[in-house]
Amino acid sequence: MIRNHPVESRTAKLSFYVLSLLLLLAAACTRRESFPEESEDPVAAEGEMPVEKYDGQLLAQVVFDSVDYIVPRQELMQPFIKEFGNGTVVDKVMIRKVQETKADKPAYYLVGLGIRNGSFQSMALELDVASDNSLYLSSKGSKHICQASHGCDFCYFTFVGNKIVGCECSSRVPGSNCEHKVSQQNALLKGVRLSNTRQGQEKPKP
Repeated sequence: MIRNHPVESRTAKLSFYVLSLLLLLAAACTRRESFPEESEDPVAAEGEMPVEKYDGQLLAQVVFDSVDYIVPRQELMQPFIKEFGNGTVVDKVMIRKVQETKADKPAYYLVGLGIRNGSFQSMALELDVASDNSLYLSSKGSKHICQASHGCDFCYFTFVGNKIVGCECSSRVPGSNCEHKVSQQNALLKGVRLSNTRQGQEKPKP
């Protein structure tokens, strides 16, 4: 039988202890990297942006090319007045399809018409279309406003493909014109509770 030398035995034990300590430290570092502290945000640590919840509200549904209003249009007049924010009195609300040619995918806009100081005003908000042709209004929907001059009785929205691009006065009289304003978002339904909303409808992806 061969016996270990006392010095060699102590050296071997010391090496074993050092190696064990290094392994424990390595394990601790691995655990620290795998499990962030409670105060850390795992999403932010990965450099990703949080997913924003879709805020679209169901307004209508297209059935055989006709618009079936799920929310009464009268409920939307006051929100339109508030969205104009300039004293415009809205007396008509409707949903209109925009499609220049049959090759263009149809788009739908919620439109409010009114009068301010005797001048015509109109606003069109782009709607989201779900796979079942349900129409939703989100705060991310673009907003178009037409403001007529005193010499113009009515403004038409002009469009290319399925997008509104401007406004045009119905009158060709010199000085009659319509001013077009556009925004990439709206607050029409912020804080508004709508009635007759169907439940369980599929919502489009934002």
